[in-house]
Amino acid sequence: MRSRYLIISACLAVIPIGFALPSTRVIAQAIAKPGSNASAPLPSRPDEPRAAKAYTVLETYCASCHQTGKLERPLASGDLANILGVDELARDPVLVKPGLPDASRLYDVFETRHAPLDVFTGPDAKPEPQPDDIQAIRRWLKDLPQAVQSCPSRQPVRPAEFDKLMREAQHLERDQGKDVRFISLAHLYNSCATPGELTAYRKALDKLMNSLSWAPEPVKLTPLNEPGTLLSFRLADFGWDEARWKLIEKAYPPALIHTIAPDVVKTAGSNVVVVNGDWLAATAGDTPLYYALLGLPAKLSELAKMNGTDLDANIRAGSVRRLAVRESAITRGNRLIERHPGKHAGLWLAYDFATSNGEQNVFEHPQGPKSATTAKSPFRPDQIRALFALPNGFYAFALFDAAGNRIDRALPGIEKPYAGIEANAVEPATKAGINCFACHTEGLVQAKDDFRAAGPLDISAGPMSPDRRAVLPLFGTDSENALLMLGGWDRYRAAAKTAGVDLDMRVHGDEIVSGLARRYREGADFEIALGETGLERPEFLKELADAKGAAAPLSRRLLHGVLSRQELEHLFALLKGMDTPSQTTASAGFLREVKSAIGLTMWIDKPRPVPGDLVTVKAEADNACYLTVISVDSAGIATVLFPSDFQPDNLINPGEAISIPPTDAPFQLRYKAEGSETILGRCSTRAAPPVGIEHDFERQRFTVLGNWENFLQDTLVTDWEMRTSPEKAERARIARTGAIRRQQDRGERIPAPRPDVASEKSLRDGRAILVLGRS
Repeated sequence: MRSRYLIISACLAVIPIGFALPSTRVIAQAIAKPGSNASAPLPSRPDEPRAAKAYTVLETYCASCHQTGKLERPLASGDLANILGVDELARDPVLVKPGLPDASRLYDVFETRHAPLDVFTGPDAKPEPQPDDIQAIRRWLKDLPQAVQSCPSRQPVRPAEFDKLMREAQHLERDQGKDVRFISLAHLYNSCATPGELTAYRKALDKLMNSLSWAPEPVKLTPLNEPGTLLSFRLADFGWDEARWKLIEKAYPPALIHTIAPDVVKTAGSNVVVVNGDWLAATAGDTPLYYALLGLPAKLSELAKMNGTDLDANIRAGSVRRLAVRESAITRGNRLIERHPGKHAGLWLAYDFATSNGEQNVFEHPQGPKSATTAKSPFRPDQIRALFALPNGFYAFALFDAAGNRIDRALPGIEKPYAGIEANAVEPATKAGINCFACHTEGLVQAKDDFRAAGPLDISAGPMSPDRRAVLPLFGTDSENALLMLGGWDRYRAAAKTAGVDLDMRVHGDEIVSGLARRYREGADFEIALGETGLERPEFLKELADAKGAAAPLSRRLLHGVLSRQELEHLFALLKGMDTPSQTTASAGFLREVKSAIGLTMWIDKPRPVPGDLVTVKAEADNACYLTVISVDSAGIATVLFPSDFQPDNLINPGEAISIPPTDAPFQLRYKAEGSETILGRCSTRAAPPVGIEHDFERQRFTVLGNWENFLQDTLVTDWEMRTSPEKAERARIARTGAIRRQQDRGERIPAPRPDVASEKSLRDGRAILVLGRS
C-alpha cells in the first residue's frame, strides 16, 4: 500500500498534560529515521569505460524514476529500482541479452525514447537521451560477454534431491510431521542468483511469513541445505492450520507443482508439499489471497472489533490521536491519519481524499467521519487504509471504501499518477500486502502534522471555529509525534531482529519481499524456464522441440526470446497435458494495469534451425497494425523481410497469425548463418514505415538496409533532427513530395496513401525479437 503517514506506538498513544517533552536530540533522531529513499546508498560507478559511460547515461535520464536513493517519487516506477547497478542489469536476462542490444529490452526503451512512461513529453517533460547517449547504451550492451549471465561452476539443484531433506524434516517432527511444509528457492539458485540475492530472498520469506502470522512470537524459517534453497516450517509456527494451507494449495499453479516422493506427500496429507518462494511472495502477499491467509473481515467495523476497539465510540470519546497532511506524497488530496487504541499496537487509519475541496478539505471540515459526529458538514473521504500490528510485532494492512467495505485495491482517481501513461489508467494497481511493504519498510512512515499550524491553538490567540475547537485536542505537537514515531520504529525493528530480518536490506533496490515478488512477475528466458522445470537441459530442449499444437509457438518463442510469466505458465501447463492452464495472479506492481502497447509475438516453425534449413517466420498481434520485420544476419547486414514486393500489404488483423513466406509464395527463407541472426518485428498503428526505411519495390523486391549499425546511427540522428528542427522536417517533407512527383512523371507505380489504424487510445508500437543460432 503506497501510503506515507505517521504511525504512533500503541504504548505511547495518549500523552497526559505535563508529560516531559523529548529532548532536541531525540526529536532529531526521529526526523532522521530511515524511510526516505534519499538515504539509500547508490551503486558505485564502474571503472570499465563503456560501462562507466552507460552509468552516466542511466544516471542522467533514468535514475529519478528507477534508482532507490535518487527517486523524485516515493517508489520506483516500472518494477525497476536499481538502474545504476549496471552489473545487476547485465545479469538480468529479461532486460539484457549480452552482446545483442537489439534483443535487449533496456536498449529498446532508449531507442524508443523511453516510450513506456512518456516522461519526455508533456508539461513536466525531462530532457530526452540524444543519439550519442543511446549509442553509448548500445555499445555497452554489445560488449557484454554472454558468460555474464551464466554460472558454469554451480551444480544445479534438482527437485529429486529434496525428497531426502523433506523426509528427514518430517521425521524430526515425529507426530507433527503432517504439519511441516516447504518453500523452494532452487529454481532461482539454478538460474544463477548470487549468494547475496539468495540471502535477501530467504530473509524476504521470513518477513512475509511473519507478516501473515497470528503466532505470539516471530519465527525463522529453517534452511535444510547449505545453499539455503529449501526451507521448512511448521504450520503451527505461524498460527496456521490445514485450512490455511488449503488456500495456498488451491492458488498454486498446477504447472508448478513439484514431483515429490509418495511417502512425503502421504505424511503431509497434501499434494502441494512445497511451493516456489517467488510465487509465494507475489501471490500470498497480494490480495485477495493476502486477506484470506490473514483471515481479515470484510468490514472495517469488524476489523476494529478484531483489534479490540470501536471506531465511532473512540472518536466521540476523544481517545483517538490524529495527524493531518495538507498535501500527500501519494494521494491527490489532503490526508487525515487516525490512531485508535486497541490490542497490540492499536489500529491506524488513513482517510484518503481525491481532492482537497469542499467536504474533502479536512482543514475546513475537520470533524468526522459522518458516522461518528453530529457535525453538520463532516469530512467526506473516498477510501480508508488500515494498518495494525500482529501479535508478533509485524504489521498487516487492509483497504476499505468510504462505506467501510473491504476492497482489494486502491480506488481510481485517488492516488497521484507516477508518470506518463499511468495518468490515464482505468484503475490503479496498488493493493494491500506487498505494495504496503514497499513503502512501510520501517512499519511506520514519517510525516509532519499540518493541522496545528493551520490556525490558532487556543482562544486567547484569536477567534477559533467550533469545528477546530472540537478536534484540536486530538492533534499532538511535533515533539510528541516525534517521540511516538521512535516507539513505533523500535517495536517493529525488535520484532524483525528476532525473525532475523534486516529492514534496511534491499534486493535490486527493492524492499526484499517486493524484490522477490518482482522476480516471479517478470518474464523468463530459456535459462529461467529450465531452472523452474527441474529437468536436465537436453531433456527440456527435446520437450520444447517436440511440442505440438498450442504449445509449439510458445516453445519456439522461449527458445529464441522471452515469455511473460503468464505465457510461461501457460506453456508449462500445455507441456504437462493440462487443457486449462492455471490462472496467474495479476501483477501487483505500481504501473497501472492498462493496455498501453500493441502485443506482438513472433516465432519460427523450426525449434532449432541449422544452416540449410528452410524456415517460416510467424507473427501475430492483438491489435490491428502495420508490421515490419527486419532480419540482421551474422555479418550485420539488415534486410526487410516484410513487407516486400511479394507481400506488400503489411496491415495485419488482430489474432490472425501471418507467415513469412506464405505457403504459396514464390520465395523461401533459408537459414544459412554460421553465427547468430536476429529477427526484429515492429507493429505500429501508423501506416508510415519506421524512420529510415523507404520501400521501392520497383527496384528492390526486398528492401536492403545495409550495415545495421550504420543504419541505426543514421536513423537515430535523422529522427532527432526531424523532431527538434521543424525547418528540417519541412524540408524533408518537401523533398519527399518532390520525389513522389518525379516517380509519377516516370510512370512508376506509386502505392496509394494508407490510413493510420483507428484506435480508442494511443498505443505504443508492439515489438518482438527472435535470436537464432545462439546457444
